[in-house]
Amino acid sequence: MKSKAPTAGPPLHFTALLAALAILSVLLVATLALAPARSYFTGWRRIQRRYNTLVARTHGRPVTVGIKQVWIPERGVVDRCPTCHLSAGVARPIEGDRLFAAHPVIPHDPRKLGCTPCHGGEGRATSQREAHGEVRFRGEALLARADVEAGCGSCHSHLPTPSRAAAEQGRRIVEEVRCRDCHSGERDLRSVGLRGVPADWHATHLGRTVGDVSFGPLADEEIAPVTAWLSTLVGAPRLMAARMLAAESGCRGCHRIEGVGGDVGPDLTGEGRRPMEGLDFSAVRGPHTLPGWLRAHFLDPQSVVPESAMPGLGLSDEAAGLLTTYVLSLRAATMPLEQAPPDRVRGLGLRQRDFAADGESLFGVFCVGCHGRRGEGSKLPTLASRVPPIGDPEFLAIAEDRYLRESIARGRPGRLMPAFGSTDTGLRPAEIDALVGYLRGFMRASPEPEAVLAEPVDEALGLRLFAENCAGCHGDRGEGNLIAPPLGAPDNLTTRADSPILGTLTNGVNDTAMRSFRHLDARSLRALVATVRALPPPPMARTGWTRRPGDAARGEGLFATHCATCHGRRGEGGRGPSLRNAGFLASATDDHLTASIVRGFPGTEMPRFGTGDALRARLLPAQVADLVAFLRGWAPSPRTPIHGARHAR
Repeated sequence: MKSKAPTAGPPLHFTALLAALAILSVLLVATLALAPARSYFTGWRRIQRRYNTLVARTHGRPVTVGIKQVWIPERGVVDRCPTCHLSAGVARPIEGDRLFAAHPVIPHDPRKLGCTPCHGGEGRATSQREAHGEVRFRGEALLARADVEAGCGSCHSHLPTPSRAAAEQGRRIVEEVRCRDCHSGERDLRSVGLRGVPADWHATHLGRTVGDVSFGPLADEEIAPVTAWLSTLVGAPRLMAARMLAAESGCRGCHRIEGVGGDVGPDLTGEGRRPMEGLDFSAVRGPHTLPGWLRAHFLDPQSVVPESAMPGLGLSDEAAGLLTTYVLSLRAATMPLEQAPPDRVRGLGLRQRDFAADGESLFGVFCVGCHGRRGEGSKLPTLASRVPPIGDPEFLAIAEDRYLRESIARGRPGRLMPAFGSTDTGLRPAEIDALVGYLRGFMRASPEPEAVLAEPVDEALGLRLFAENCAGCHGDRGEGNLIAPPLGAPDNLTTRADSPILGTLTNGVNDTAMRSFRHLDARSLRALVATVRALPPPPMARTGWTRRPGDAARGEGLFATHCATCHGRRGEGGRGPSLRNAGFLASATDDHLTASIVRGFPGTEMPRFGTGDALRARLLPAQVADLVAFLRGWAPSPRTPIHGARHAR
């Protein structure tokens, strides 16, 4: 009988597959078993269990462990911050604990606004790093404690911002009259500025009494500064300090903010939410965050952005920190106007300004960045030419109001001076007038006529002053010519008495090249008046005299000889500004060009061609007329007057 062969077992590879499947099954079971445990040990669960432990010691009410959130669908807010910050509306605060302490007192209910609109961060996240925006390329970073008030800018984009000097004066007055004796507790003023300070608040205040206490009136001159101080009380003192510093630093001269400002630099609207992608941190020594980058850029713009045209402002660390807070506040969120706070409604809906409209404040908002705090001008390393000293009394003696007004409105095409009056983003006509009036305040007050005429006559001084200040236009003996009338003519009524001559010297004559000489002292003016009175009668009569144009062909040669070195062969600019500039030539009348050539510009390289010096020959009046005729040939035609410009509404 034959025996059977043994049956073969399963193949080896099938056995290995079964073993691998068994191992994977064990791992899957283990993973499923560990998942609840991992969830149990998440950071926010540990925080909530710690809260329950602490609150149990005082027999308080524990929270149910789970995700907590603020949901405001009409604003698109879904914030899970209360999952950890339990005292933000979902649980009783625990004083002394940083995480569970009560939310600071603010003018709003955080539960109605959410967390991220004010604090930044990623509201939907449930881990600390993601929620605080510490994960690169994901979400928005949380505002640091020093900059947390910048979050107010998410809604309050147009907070009225007075000058710092006015607000400080108002604060001192409030302290002196002891307003805080009553305004404390429920009548605290800390956020009164959010609602807007009514224009008639003082009159209304006088009619009120509390118990047997009545209110005495402020002096008329005290109402405006106290109003300015009240407008800063919005519950965010650092933010308002930052806004006031920005308003006196000339930021809007180059940057457009919420639709208003220059176009030389980038538009800063929304800059507070700027993504960090693309920012170069190689020269930033501090933290590599948006606030760190902004702070470093304020302290040394070219080290952070080598191609930046922004000049160094010489800021202290404190000032750089405040301006960083200000820029971070430029983060207005999109919202329907009906949900916006009053300041935003007034700014966007009613086009009200968020800066003061007096000349000094406007100069701080738009001009000081380039022209200096006193209009002293500057030679900035980042600019090709010198910024003119528009506050210099001798410059203002030459620049008539019309020239200043049109220069502000038209700007300088091709240069860094924006046209502030020609677009809806610029200055309104009344604001331009206020700026011109403020600039006029830099001029010296002329001596009193009685004091001038009481001075003894110094003939030698008078002759020297006439040669330096008058002969360039009127001729060496005041005989008159193409550009100026004869002074000693018997029919010239102005020069027949001391008082009219003095008035002309101190005030100038509108719409002529005759500008004021009020920078001269009483002794000098007396000597000059006497010299003009003593001029011999010329052959030319004053009656019928009119200015006559020069010869542009001769002026071209004069320009090549005397002007091209600084202003360029074709007037394109170089060491000096461009003269072939539509904005300049539209603003400068022939009389302005004449006065500029004859008198020069102190504080710049522009010499006095009316007298000449060791390096430059004197230009005779006829040559000045020729040069003006040549320059006028570059002007656009027709010339549009200022009232034809399209002003901001």
